[in-house]
Amino acid sequence: MNNIIREQTIILNDQFNFIKNTINDHNDFKNLSQICSFKDEQKSLTFKTEKIHPKNIDEKTISIMLLFSNPHPSSVKAGMFLSEPHSQSFWKRIFECKHITATEEIDCAINNKWTNKTPDLLSECLLSCSYESRFSLFFDCLESLPTNQYGDLIKLFPKKNGRALRKQALQEPGFQNLIEISQQNNIKSWIVFSAEAYRYLVGKKDIAKNAPNRICSAIDDYLVKRDTIKFWDSLEDLKRTIQYEKKSITIYLSLIARRKNWKAENGEKYFTVMLNQIFGHIS
Repeated sequence: MNNIIREQTIILNDQFNFIKNTINDHNDFKNLSQICSFKDEQKSLTFKTEKIHPKNIDEKTISIMLLFSNPHPSSVKAGMFLSEPHSQSFWKRIFECKHITATEEIDCAINNKWTNKTPDLLSECLLSCSYESRFSLFFDCLESLPTNQYGDLIKLFPKKNGRALRKQALQEPGFQNLIEISQQNNIKSWIVFSAEAYRYLVGKKDIAKNAPNRICSAIDDYLVKRDTIKFWDSLEDLKRTIQYEKKSITIYLSLIARRKNWKAENGEKYFTVMLNQIFGHIS
């Protein structure tokens, strides 16, 4: 395994048989079954997951966390976030941001045909921060267990007992991991790509409704009027600050990755424009 791919074990207790049978027998979890194993005596599940935590970052840069809900099993198998074919253009959008400039090698790797070498090239680039930017990018997930869709976790952890186990085994340790990494690396901003994960992190269930359409509408208005204040006023519920042990972290909800290729009227990608707005606000 490279430095992005990790192994993690969780104890399933009385949910062990149900979760084991679901992963092994249900077609929705076929990809997950290939990267996990069970131990009956310990009632445990061991699986591969992924994180990008750069080392030896430049102290002059601003460290930020780009945060997903949970990994995709296919990307874990490939060794790099968002390596599955329908997700690969995520990396094009990231390096189209005016705040981040890729090396020529990475630019060729993500804009030409994706090969089995591309994940390793991206991995090395992101772990070493080998791109031009005033930011150092960390990537992680709220919940570390990979599934094809975030909603599939509900199928694995249903009803009251399942929800309690999910909170204990995935959500609470996931949040604690994010806090620890942020404290170690002076990360004061998280950019989240899932409304469900955003609501969990900020502790509010009734905000960020219809966020993708609202973001696109706000961008359309911004591209005409260039009014940054009005832009953020219209999306005020997509930016929240949380307190943890007397430290503040500002959490931004960006456009969901599924809309990464949607274009505004001027041809710019909504996804990249939103990231540029967030990066600009952070800086």
